Amino acid sequence: MPPIRLFLVDDHAIVRAGVRALLESHDQLEVVGEAESGEDALVRVPEAAPDVVLLDLTLPGMNGIATARALRAQLPSLRLVALSMHEDPESVQGFLEAGGSGYVPKSSLEAQLVDAILAVARGEYYAPARLLAELAREMAQGDPYKHVKLTPREREVVRRIAQGSTYREIAEALGISEKTVATYRERASEKLGVRSRAELVRWALENGVLA
Repeated sequence: MPPIRLFLVDDHAIVRAGVRALLESHDQLEVVGEAESGEDALVRVPEAAPDVVLLDLTLPGMNGIATARALRAQLPSLRLVALSMHEDPESVQGFLEAGGSGYVPKSSLEAQLVDAILAVARGEYYAPARLLAELAREMAQGDPYKHVKLTPREREVVRRIAQGSTYREIAEALGISEKTVATYRERASEKLGVRSRAELVRWALENGVLA
């Protein structure tokens, strides 16, 4: 398998150099570019064609969440991981809703960062269990989706979509057609009153569907 192509976005050159050295010590990872701001990333990322972008949330000018949203608008299939000093559920929620797939506090161990990158590259979502639990508790308070009832198959399709699986992967795993998967997604979305993947992830987190 070719190495996972990574792009780093952080306004501190020393931090970028340290993260690059750490990641490139792993054979399955390759850093293909860097940017020091969100605006810079919008130009350089499409040129570098990475699989995963690792970005700080605290950037000069355009912050990390705005950068994530803009990058996903440019490149919908791009996978994004936040490497941030912020360890609060609001930051996790904001990044997920902007199109992010992974969230790693800068206080994490090297192995956790590598695990996050590998998971996101596989199409999964990653965040520390503690932050997910805090986020779920906050979302449970007055959440309009709390009492919505989905069928077991609808919940399973939502769970797999929230984890990043494609319709084809879900169809193969459940032994149904891709059209049927789309139908379950549409029914669940209608019941929940949601449209985007980020909103589905939110519901899945709040209801323990991703556990």
